[in-house]
Amino acid sequence: MQVYSITSGKGGVGKTNLVCNMALRFAELGKRVLLIDADLGLANVDIVMGLKPKATLADLFDGSAELTDLLVPGPGGVTVLPASSGVQEMAYLTDDQILLFMGALEELDRDFDILLVDTGAGIGKNVLYFNAAAQEVMVVSTPEPTSMTDAYAVMKVLAQRHDVKRFHLIVNMVPDRKTALRVYRHLTTVADTHLPDVVIDYLGHVVRDPAVSQAVVDRQLLLQNAPDSPAAECLRELVDTLVADSTDRPISGNMQFFWRRLLQPGV
Repeated sequence: MQVYSITSGKGGVGKTNLVCNMALRFAELGKRVLLIDADLGLANVDIVMGLKPKATLADLFDGSAELTDLLVPGPGGVTVLPASSGVQEMAYLTDDQILLFMGALEELDRDFDILLVDTGAGIGKNVLYFNAAAQEVMVVSTPEPTSMTDAYAVMKVLAQRHDVKRFHLIVNMVPDRKTALRVYRHLTTVADTHLPDVVIDYLGHVVRDPAVSQAVVDRQLLLQNAPDSPAAECLRELVDTLVADSTDRPISGNMQFFWRRLLQPGV
């Protein structure tokens, strides 16, 4: 199973919407997809996907449910592992709780091809855990200066404290590709100066499109609600690029890799 985390330096950049639609695109390409809502205290994958889960990760940690009890069928054959919203304790998991979760998750290794982890924003402990453990880290930014600054901050912390040296950049809510590339060049220039060992790949961009917000209102995924919209075309291109990249450059490890990274000192 290939493990991708999707993160951002700040909220409000459209990260969860992106990852939900990316999950659907992976499924359209024949992949068995598990999407984990790892924004543990402020979950909203279920809202974006129009789901009403009966149990969440909070039930796993209090012992009232097994991990398999939490899995919810989502659009297009995507399987969703929902988190809870408004439960403060979930935002501050202990090391033992996180390792318990990973141990349970490892049992699903053979059932899925793709694991997408929608992390919270920022550099909190939970966020760093999930990003440091993933095989590939995708960072979402918008053209706003604060978003770019915070995206760089996430990469800096992950690189310096957790030895993550490669990132995929997704630039969201842009008018065009030219603007997205300007964001990419800015971040790579800063990284080349201060983080010379870090590689930032330009994965792609998603244009600002009213169809995105309309899909949220309709509680439908964009790829289903407006499949021919400009933003939907961008999203398909993002995932198709990832699939091609993993074919040309096979990703090492599997779910056991995800587990072992969390056991390493300093992660």
